[in-house]
Amino acid sequence: MSTNMNHSSSDIEGIDFEKLKIVLKKNFVWMILIFVAVNSAAYLTIRWTKNLYESESELKLEIKQDATELGIKTLVEDQNLNIISGEIEQIKSKVFLNRVIDTLDLEIAYYSIGKVLVDEKYRSSPIAVVSSYFPSSIKDKAIYVDLNPNSNEIEVSLGEDGPATKSTFGSDITFGDFRFKINKSSTYDPQATDDYYFIVHSRESLLDYLSDNITVEPLNFNANTIKIAFKDYNALKAFTIVNKIDSLYISYSNEQKNLANKQKIEWLNQELSQIENRMEGFEDYFESFTLRNKSSNVDEDLKRTIFLINKIDSQRFELNKRLSDLNDLIESLSAEDGSLSITQRQFLPSYLNTNLEALQKLTAERDRLSLSYNENTFAFQQKQNEVKALKDQAFNQLNNLKKSWLESLVDINKRKESLEKEFVTMPDKNTQFSKNQRFYKLYEEFYLSMMQAKAQFEIAQAGNTPDFKILSHATMPVQPIAPKKLMIIGIGLVASLVLNFFFIGIAYLLNNKVIGVHEVERITQIPVLGSIPVTQNVNGSGLIVQDNPKSMATEAIRSLRTSLEFFAPGNSKKTICVSSTVAGEGKSFLAMNLSGVLALSKKKVVLLDLDMRKAKNNLPFEIQDKSKGLSTILIDKNAWKDCVIKTSLDTFDYIPSGPHPPNPSELLLNGAFEKLLVELKNEYDLIVMDTPPVGLVTDGVMVMKKSDISIYVLRANYSKKEFIRDLSRLVKINNLNNVTVVVNALPADSKAYGYGYYEDQGRKRGIRNLINI
Repeated sequence: MSTNMNHSSSDIEGIDFEKLKIVLKKNFVWMILIFVAVNSAAYLTIRWTKNLYESESELKLEIKQDATELGIKTLVEDQNLNIISGEIEQIKSKVFLNRVIDTLDLEIAYYSIGKVLVDEKYRSSPIAVVSSYFPSSIKDKAIYVDLNPNSNEIEVSLGEDGPATKSTFGSDITFGDFRFKINKSSTYDPQATDDYYFIVHSRESLLDYLSDNITVEPLNFNANTIKIAFKDYNALKAFTIVNKIDSLYISYSNEQKNLANKQKIEWLNQELSQIENRMEGFEDYFESFTLRNKSSNVDEDLKRTIFLINKIDSQRFELNKRLSDLNDLIESLSAEDGSLSITQRQFLPSYLNTNLEALQKLTAERDRLSLSYNENTFAFQQKQNEVKALKDQAFNQLNNLKKSWLESLVDINKRKESLEKEFVTMPDKNTQFSKNQRFYKLYEEFYLSMMQAKAQFEIAQAGNTPDFKILSHATMPVQPIAPKKLMIIGIGLVASLVLNFFFIGIAYLLNNKVIGVHEVERITQIPVLGSIPVTQNVNGSGLIVQDNPKSMATEAIRSLRTSLEFFAPGNSKKTICVSSTVAGEGKSFLAMNLSGVLALSKKKVVLLDLDMRKAKNNLPFEIQDKSKGLSTILIDKNAWKDCVIKTSLDTFDYIPSGPHPPNPSELLLNGAFEKLLVELKNEYDLIVMDTPPVGLVTDGVMVMKKSDISIYVLRANYSKKEFIRDLSRLVKINNLNNVTVVVNALPADSKAYGYGYYEDQGRKRGIRNLINI
């Protein structure tokens, strides 16, 4: 088990060079095609790509700062930090590029149509277009001109497929509202056969063209030097544009220097105005806050509010106490209790105290009369009425006083609620007030700093005197910067090799076929009987051991015959089973030729075709009666001797499968098959059985159990590696003995089990005979 695992690990981790060799040989044509295709693409890229040229120049920016004489150095240092970046952006700006367009003849571009590429004829066009007005309808569109070398006639069309107009040089040509003439230039060649077209560019397209192809970058920050470069497919055009940019920039930059400071000062004025408005807003807020809160000190207001709330709480407590005492007094009067305590009188008004004292005296007088007079007497009744009248008056006064105090209590509660609401909002007012104070101070500081910056810029504007120098004038490009031919060829070569590497790697990983004996040995411990080299009859059943006895395949089969003697050596009568996983692996071919080789060794051999599901048609002999065979023998319809077919070899007989039965597997299990084998062993020395593929039906497994030797056929570059693992599981599960493997159709240059044969032509190969038992 451990050995098998080691074999499997080696098969996964290592590189099988035999397999790699086969994959390389099999895909060699594809590798050549990939190599040719990639390198052809590289060649076509070079051939179909126009040469791109680049012209460049160098400028030095020197800024003389007279403002330093006034002692203001901070502004000078700040400007020097960004001066190169500012100049670069200025050169690339559309304002400056528009001036470049105005000074160059870029509006009309002429092109020559070659066999492969289109070439711009900048300042070398054989024709010249003359017009006083170029309408927008024809701008950025190609107008084709077909010249007639034998005359002055020309043919003009708007667009490649547009309607054509015939005219002559110098004559008016009209396309809608576009009226123009085409004249001959000084470079006109009457023998030229090229076709031409011209484009009237719009301002927008020219700006995009300049922006896309110009490059401005710093060379040395300390030296204030920059490089200006321009790319174009025409070397003269690139040179002309760079040269014009250099000369135009000197005059343009002087104008822009003062404009830059002026714009900075204007921006500062705008910002200062905005800051002033914001500061005025904060000042208005502070003023309204003071008027609304009668104070600008929020902390003092908070203390005052807390004091008032505490004071109102004291008033509420005192008033509630008085109301409670008043309720007690009313209840005591209602209970006819005429006695009043000093405490009950202290909180009452004087008029109530007077009435209550009078009531108390009348009540005492009435009580004295009740001792002397009857309650129904006139004197007592009169006194009683006086007490009642005074008591009712006291009750009314007490109720009015209670009502007045309740109203006062409601007012006090309202005042307290108002103060509490004001108290809740005070922290937010305090936060907002403090926040606005901070912002006001920040804006105040920012305002002062911007006023200082404005003064510095105004001084710098008066003392700034720029000076520019051209260190290196525009160069006329000779060699194109693109395409880089050597690099493209190198990329093509490397890409083709890399693609081939990945292609072969993928093909190697996807190849799960058995390629040779060594691969079988690595995967399984089942012994390998030998191998058979590839032959033209790998899938057939031709008897090549008789037809071509000197072939490599015949010699390999003879080697198998010798190796079989080591299996079941004590048994003179042997049954040999030949099987495979699927059809097409050469099982029937091996069974037929192995039987022939055994018969040539003077032994009686019979070959049984047990594949009763599929009758064989390409036999080296003819079956006269196909209605009988093994299927009829196993049902006792025919005797086996009646079904034997004689071959061209005297000691080699063949029993066909017979007609297709509905139950081939049951026929092999009913005991008739064992009886047949016993009878055949009495008549023959060797019984060779050609079984159905075990990967499709179970018939072959049953035959292998009844065989002395089982030969399992794998076809190189056809059988999958899974077949070997399936065979190992089959042997283990069914406890099969004497199972061996034969690798069929092995390429002639592969490592093989067995040995080759020396051909008559003199080309000889040695094949090793290694037996793993």
